[in-house]
Parts: sequence; structure tokens; C-alpha cells
Amino acid sequence: MKFLALALAAFVLVVGDSAAAGQTCKAKANQQRLAGEALFKFVERCEFEALEACQDQNAHKPDDDRLMEACVVRALGVGPRWCEPHNCRTNSDCTGGGRCGVCWAGICGE
Repeated sequence: MKFLALALAAFVLVVGDSAAAGQTCKAKANQQRLAGEALFKFVERCEFEALEACQDQNAHKPDDDRLMEACVVRALGVGPRWCEPHNCRTNSDCTGGGRCGVCWAGICGE
């Protein structure tokens, strides 16, 4: 019976981790209700992890820079593309036009 309980617990952990892996950084941060410095640190780490994962996915593909950018932006959950400017302190810093008017965790996007 203990074995069955341990197997079930392991299954729940694996399924939970794989479901969370499909979430964007923004969704994970909102789910954890992060704010302030904790949010900025989380997004910084999440962006780095997204860069690594996207680099592995898009290595040696034609037009890999464009694919990398789209992959990271999707992983972060801030919109369909990087906004110019990319970093911000307030919404007024995000002057990149449509879909770039919101400053979230120091990143301009939706």
C-alpha cells in the first residue's frame, strides 16, 4: 500500500511540473501572486531559463534570431514580439505602439 501511495505522489509531482512548464512566466508569477522585488527576480530568472530553452530549440535553424525572439516572448507571456523599448519602469516608458503599452515586471508588452 505504501508503494502505491508513493507512486501516486510521484505521478502527481511529474504531472504538476509538466503542466506548470507549459505556463508563461507571467501566468506563473500571477499564480504565485508575486510583487515588487520578488516579481522582478522571478521574471529575471524565468527570462534566463526561457532564453536557454529557446536557444536549444532554435539552434542552427534558418532565421534563428527571429525564432529566438518569438520563442522567448511567448515564454514570458508579454505579447507577440519584443517591444521597443524593451525595459521599463512605468507604463509611460512603453512607447512602442500597439500591444506595447503595459509595463509588467520591467518589461514592455501587453
